[in-house]
Amino acid sequence: MNKIVKKISNLKLNIPIPIFGIGCGVLGLTLHKTSINIGKYASTLLKGLEYRGYDSTGAIFQDDKKNTVLLKDVGAPSALVKKLGIEKQSGKTFCGQVRWATFGKVDKLNAQPHEVFCKVHIYGAHNGNITNTRELKEFLLSEGHDIKSDNDGEMLIHMIEHYFAIELGKNTNSKDVKIRKKAMRNAILITSKKVIGSYAAVVVDPETEVMYTIKSGSSLYFGVGILEGEKFCLASSDLTVVLNFTKNIVELKEGDFVEFTADSYQIYAFKDYTVKKLNKPNISFKAGDKINRKPIRSKLRAEDTKLLPEFEYFMEQEINSEPIYTGKLIKLFQGGSNSGRHMRDFLKSKKHYKSFKKLFDDIEAKSEFDEQKKIFDEFLLTEASQKLKSDVKKDYSVLYEVLITKDFEKEYFFSSNKNAIIELAGKDFDDNKWLLAKVLDSLKEENDVKEFQQSILQFQKIIQNTYEKGRNIYALACGSSFHSAKIAALYFNEIAGTEVIPVLPGDFRGQYSQSLRDNDVIVGVSQSGETKDLVDIFNDVDSRNLNIKKIVLVNNLNSTLGQEKSDVSIPIYCGPEIAVPATKSFINQITLFYYLAIKTLEVKIKVDNFSDDVKKELNDRLNYRYKMLYEIPHLIHETIKTTKESIEYVASKIYMEPSMHIMATKISGVAKEGALKIRETVLNHTEGGEASEFKHGPNTILGKNTVFGMKQIKSFLNFYDKILDEINQLSEQYKISREEERYIIKALADYIFSRNYPFNLSIKATKIFKKVIENYDFTKPLYRNYPLIYVTGPDKRDVNLTTSQINTHKIRGADTFIIAEEDEQLLTNARINPNEENYYGWGYIMLPKTGDSLMVTFSASVALQLLALKMCEKKMNYLDRMNVADHGVHPDVPKNVSKSITVD
Repeated sequence: MNKIVKKISNLKLNIPIPIFGIGCGVLGLTLHKTSINIGKYASTLLKGLEYRGYDSTGAIFQDDKKNTVLLKDVGAPSALVKKLGIEKQSGKTFCGQVRWATFGKVDKLNAQPHEVFCKVHIYGAHNGNITNTRELKEFLLSEGHDIKSDNDGEMLIHMIEHYFAIELGKNTNSKDVKIRKKAMRNAILITSKKVIGSYAAVVVDPETEVMYTIKSGSSLYFGVGILEGEKFCLASSDLTVVLNFTKNIVELKEGDFVEFTADSYQIYAFKDYTVKKLNKPNISFKAGDKINRKPIRSKLRAEDTKLLPEFEYFMEQEINSEPIYTGKLIKLFQGGSNSGRHMRDFLKSKKHYKSFKKLFDDIEAKSEFDEQKKIFDEFLLTEASQKLKSDVKKDYSVLYEVLITKDFEKEYFFSSNKNAIIELAGKDFDDNKWLLAKVLDSLKEENDVKEFQQSILQFQKIIQNTYEKGRNIYALACGSSFHSAKIAALYFNEIAGTEVIPVLPGDFRGQYSQSLRDNDVIVGVSQSGETKDLVDIFNDVDSRNLNIKKIVLVNNLNSTLGQEKSDVSIPIYCGPEIAVPATKSFINQITLFYYLAIKTLEVKIKVDNFSDDVKKELNDRLNYRYKMLYEIPHLIHETIKTTKESIEYVASKIYMEPSMHIMATKISGVAKEGALKIRETVLNHTEGGEASEFKHGPNTILGKNTVFGMKQIKSFLNFYDKILDEINQLSEQYKISREEERYIIKALADYIFSRNYPFNLSIKATKIFKKVIENYDFTKPLYRNYPLIYVTGPDKRDVNLTTSQINTHKIRGADTFIIAEEDEQLLTNARINPNEENYYGWGYIMLPKTGDSLMVTFSASVALQLLALKMCEKKMNYLDRMNVADHGVHPDVPKNVSKSITVD
C-alpha cells in the first residue's frame, strides 16, 4: 500500500498528454431556491449537449432539505430525459453529464454523475480524459474507497472526496460553511496535482449546497443571470447551452476553478499559471490565489446557433452559409463593407463622427448590458440623435428607405459582430433605434478592421524577418485544420514562392522540435483555439528560449491559443459551427491562408531587389490574386447552386460502398479533407491523397478483394437464391426428401466459406451437391468495381496525369468519378467502359469554370462537403428503413466523434 501511496504522491500535472477529440459534456446549475422547473431546465441543458456524448446520460438533483436524487442510464439525453423522469424533477441544484465513453465500458455503472459516501458525501461529474485512471483506482482501493466502475470521472470525484475528508478532519467543526469551503478548495488543489490529463468538472458539497467547477484542459463556460426572478449560476462544457439561459459570461482560464452558489461566485487558481496579454504586462497567479473577473456580455447569441427552417441539418446550413462568411472575412481584407464605409464617410461629412464615436466608446466601456442599453436609450432622446435622422433623410435617403422597409431583414444589414448592437435596438421596429444601431455597427466594424489589419501588419513583419534570415515557417494543426495547412503550403508556394511546412503536432515533435532555430515561425491553426496537442507544442517551444514567433489562426480570439500562447492572433470569422464535421470553418481557414500568401508576396516584392521585369511579373500576379480572392464567395455560391444534380447522382452510386479513395493531382489537401468528411459523416472507409501514390500499393484493392459491403451482400443473396432454386429442382428430379434437401443447403453454406466437403449426405444428395459446386463460382457475386474519385485543377499537366490515372485503374476494376472544371479530355476518358461486357460506373461533378487550380481548392472542397452530406443522408435513410439500431450515421452528430463550440 505504501508503494501505491508514494506512486500517487509523486505524480506531476505538467506531463503533456495529447488529447484527440475529447467528447462528453458536464453541467452544474444552482438556483436561489427549490424550483419545480429545474427538471425542465436540466432536460434542455442535457439535450443541448447531446452532440458531445450520447453513450449515457445522467443527472443528480438536490433540494433545500439536502435530499438528493440520482438518475442515470445508457442512452442519449433525447431518449432518457423523459424515460428517467429527469424533466419532472424539482430541486435547487443540478449536476449533469452526457458521456462519450473513454474509460470504462458503456453501462450504467460507468455513467455519470457519481455520488460517493466513502469518507464524506459529495457528488459530481467530469468531461475529458484522465490518463492515470488505473493508478488512481489502485490508490483509492488501497485507501478503502468503494469504487463502483472503471470510469475516470468516478476516480476524480473519489480523489476530491478523499482529500476533502482529510482536510475536514483537521477541524473540530466540520459543519461550519467557511471551514467546509476552505477544505474543498484545498482538496481540489491537492487532487489537481495527482490527476494527469485534461478535463472539466463539476463537484458539489451537498452539506453546504456549494458547487465547484474546474477547468483543466477541456472547454468550460460559466454564466450568471436571473431565472424565475432570482439569481442563478450555470457551468457547462458548451457555450451555446449557457447562452440559452444567460448572455453574461465569466471568462475562465486554463488553471481556474470556481466556487459558486446561485447568489455569488469566486474564481481561484488551482495551479501556478501566467496569462500572457498581447502588448500588455503578463499576469501571474499562484495556486490558491483569488481571481476577480466580472461577467461580460457574450458576443455570440444563442439565436445565431439555431437551425433555420429552410434547412434540415446544421451541416447543410453551414455549407450554404459559406458565401456569407467568406464574404464577411474578405470585407475585412478590403477595409470593411461598402455600407459601413459609406456610413462612416457620411458621419464625417456631417461632422457627426466624433460625437457618435464617443457614444460607441462609452457603450463599449460598460460590461453590463443594462448599462449599455441605458446609454443607448438616453442618446435616442438627444438633439444629436434627431439631427442624425434629419440629415440621413435629407442627404442619405437610400439608407433611410432601406431602414424603414417593413420586409427588410435588419440583421443582414449589419457587418460587424452584431450581437450587442441588435439587442440594443430591440425587436420592435423603430427607425430611430435601427438608424443609431447602424451607426454603431459601422463604428464597430471600423474597430474590427483596425484590429485585423494590425494583426496582418504584425504577420508581415514576422514573415519579413524570417524570410530575410532564411529560416522556416511551420504550419501546425490537427484534423480539418491540418488539411487547410496543407492547402496553405500550396498557396504560399504558388503565390509567394515561399515554403511553408504543414505538419501534425505529433509529427512536429518527432521530426522538427530539435531542429528549431532563432527566427523560425510557427503558424498554429485551430477553430476553437483550445486544441490540446497544439497548446502542448506551443508550451514546448516557449521552453526552448529561442526567438521563435508564434502566429495562430483561430475562430475564438479569447481562447488559450488566441489570447495566451501566441504573438499574433488572426481571426477566421466563421461564426459558430454546430455540426461536428468542420465545413465553413475549413473554408474560412483556406480563404485566410490565401490572403496571407498574397500579403507574403507583398513582403517579398518590397524587400527583394528584383529586376524591373520580374517585379512587373510579380505585381501582375499580385493583382490577379487579389482579383480572384474577391471572387471566392461568388464561386462558392455557384458551386452550391450548379452541382446539385451531379452530386445527387454520384452520391446515389457510392453511398453504400464500404471503401473508396479520393485522389488529387497536386491539391492533396482537398482530397484528404474530402475523405475525412465522408469518413466522419457516412462512416464509409475513405482515403484521400496524391493520385500518383495510389499505384504505390493502395491499387492492390482493385479487382478481387475482401472488402464487402451491403451491395455485395445483396448481390450474393440474389445469387444464392438462384442456387437454392436449382437445388430445389434437382431435389424434385432425384426424388429426395425435404429433410435431405435441407442437409444439402446446410452443407453448401458450410462449403462456400470453408471448403469443407460433406461426407454425411446420401448418394443422391451427394450427386446434387457435386453438380451445384461444379457449376458456380461462389465468390464472383461479391466482387464489384472499386470507386475512385479524382479531383484535379484545370492545368494541362494535371489533366494529363489524371487521364493516365483513370485509364490505368479502370481496366483493373475501378469505377470513375471526376470532380473538376469542364474538360472534354477528362469527360471522354471517364465515360468509356473498358469492358463492355461488365458494369462500369462513372460520374462527373462539373465545377464552375475559373481556369485556376488554386480556385479549384475552394470549389472542389465545397463539392466534396456537399457530396459527403448527400451520401450521409442517403445512407442514414437506408439504415433507418432497415431498422438498424445505433448505426450512428448523421451529418451533425456522427458516432464516435465530437467537438465543442468555442466561439465568443
